[in-house]
Amino acid sequence: MKGDKNTEYALEAKVLYSLYKGIEGTANIVALRGLNLKLKHGEIVSVVGPSGSGKSTLLRILGGLQEPSAGNVFYDGLNLQKVPEEKRVPFRRNTVGYVFQEGNLIPTVSAFNNIVQTMKFAGTSRSEARRRAKTLMKLLGMEDRMYSLPTHLSGGERQRVAIARALANDPLVLLMDEPTGNLDYKNAENVMEMIVKLRDEIGTSCLIVTHSKHIASFTDRSLELRDGRFIGQHGGDLKLESLESSRQVFIAPDGTLTLPPEMRHLIETHGELWDMRVEKDDGGSPRITLEVSDRKEHSGPMHGGICPVCKNEVGEDEFFCHTCGAKLT
Repeated sequence: MKGDKNTEYALEAKVLYSLYKGIEGTANIVALRGLNLKLKHGEIVSVVGPSGSGKSTLLRILGGLQEPSAGNVFYDGLNLQKVPEEKRVPFRRNTVGYVFQEGNLIPTVSAFNNIVQTMKFAGTSRSEARRRAKTLMKLLGMEDRMYSLPTHLSGGERQRVAIARALANDPLVLLMDEPTGNLDYKNAENVMEMIVKLRDEIGTSCLIVTHSKHIASFTDRSLELRDGRFIGQHGGDLKLESLESSRQVFIAPDGTLTLPPEMRHLIETHGELWDMRVEKDDGGSPRITLEVSDRKEHSGPMHGGICPVCKNEVGEDEFFCHTCGAKLT
């Protein structure tokens, strides 16, 4: 990866918004709603969410392929929004490596030359490009398949070549869009193990967008994206007291309370209960406060049945609902 570091973070996004104009006569569509994101040097982070949650929009903005409606993206402290348009292409080529779900390899040239051509476009000499391509292929365990055409490679092998190509220009950050989406379970695991190996050996910083929580389990942290907002984080030894006071929780029209995943994890692990208080802020909008109390303070468990809040089944002798965190009485 790049040499001297200027900041703690390889990639940082601050208050990103993305608005699309709706069809004539309809409201604008808000794809991202004030996202903040930090990726440390050498860290692997995943963004997990269903279709329509804003994952692809986020990745395009982080990669400089789309301008945010508001907010800024920083690479090692350099504000991408202040890079002149005529310098954007070389900036992306030398700072960001992309890995797509399909791999997007050139089908008519060998795996080796797919990597070499990427470096030639960046102005690297042919001898240096060939040397680095061989090094990357060996690092990824593909030295015996270097001269095979992509059509003669397995899905997992093609994705390894795509990763090698993304690393060719020694980028600061790898952005990966569903990199295992077209692979079977075992090949997907192999690719993720390779990504972790790259981090351990050469310090790769990587942001992975995926819908798979299994794939996300290989990363250092996992951010859950819903409706253009981050609603939770897994991993990274997150503690409840570190959450921002402005954190949002979601209440569905049927009254179901959706807690962020890391809060549900605390409930499941430590048996904590949540008391909810709804107040009005200065503008008259509802403000929800969740307070933690110990299960031992409560007199008796619910002996099985259905949670009155989320309607999910509750086990025997439970003091709380493991799905939504509601206190059971």
